[in-house]
Amino acid sequence: MMGATGPGSLINKVSKGLRKGFSSLVARVKALQRAVRVDNFRLAQRLRMRLAPYLRHLKGPLRNDVERLVRVSGLWVRNVGDRHKTKRHIQRIIREITRRLNLPQPLLAAEVSRLFSGAPNR
Repeated sequence: MMGATGPGSLINKVSKGLRKGFSSLVARVKALQRAVRVDNFRLAQRLRMRLAPYLRHLKGPLRNDVERLVRVSGLWVRNVGDRHKTKRHIQRIIREITRRLNLPQPLLAAEVSRLFSGAPNR
């Protein structure tokens, strides 16, 4: 019988799934950054909507930053207020998020388990 930390254990499977979800989050944030940089409003709208499901699983400062990114990028897409100022604000938020997400591999594993809630939503 395999131990609790063997290659096929539930803990390893969950950890692998969280890392995969974390990688997808990184890719979507960076794609939104590129869409905002080149003023592609339609793509930015699609990408920001795909960030919303991550909010359910994130917690702590990263959740707050992603939530703020979704909210502020919505203002930019809808052209509310000063679009140039909003664009700079989005870029600043994305830099904060990517700084948190660009961690060395050992720290990334610890951060993944800390940032994602372990209990399923009921």
